[in-house]
Amino acid sequence: MRHSIYFCPDPASELHRLGATWLGRDAFSCDALRQPDMRLHDITKSPRRYGLHGTLKPPFQLKQNALAAAFDAAVRALSSQHESFLAPALMLAEIDGFLALVPEKACKPLDELAADCVQQLDDFRTPATDAELRHRRAAGLSVAQEQLLQRWGYPYVLEEFKFHITLTERLDAEERGWVRPLAEHYFAPVLRKPLPFDAITVMIEPDAGDDFRVLERFPLVYNALKAA
Repeated sequence: MRHSIYFCPDPASELHRLGATWLGRDAFSCDALRQPDMRLHDITKSPRRYGLHGTLKPPFQLKQNALAAAFDAAVRALSSQHESFLAPALMLAEIDGFLALVPEKACKPLDELAADCVQQLDDFRTPATDAELRHRRAAGLSVAQEQLLQRWGYPYVLEEFKFHITLTERLDAEERGWVRPLAEHYFAPVLRKPLPFDAITVMIEPDAGDDFRVLERFPLVYNALKAA
């Protein structure tokens, strides 16, 4: 089993409804959903398995001597250290060939929350295996990313962190031609609006290759969602 710390929109929100339907699966209920266009099925295969989310701490295995209750308490304590906030509005962007929702500008509270998730919960993480390290290095890493990989088990954390909500696999030119306009229209109700950031979510992968599902959503400290 692997655990991860993600941002998942409130399951009652429009962003969750639109995003889960776009991917074809609800990670809260584990229900399969009818996608808005049948052509999306193949190009959303990987993000569908992970569910609609933005990564804060990437998937990892708990250490063998780590107690689930202790991990739960640590995540709860971390969430109590951060106030809820309104992150900058989302926009569509291409990242390394795939389509994603990203904030329009940098967000210090979001970056600080992600850094705390990586650092404060790291004692629960089983170190990355040699195979996992080789897999990450295959993408080609900078010196800084290699150092982060060795220390934290993932190269895109802390100063290399860029929050995003993945919507597709890597797209070819023909796919980009129809997916981007479709996404612009489909996600219009939630684009260019501040993103309520009110909780962090623990998701689990029960066995290797299984779909990720929500284990628990941990609210941040309520403060009327002030803009960041």
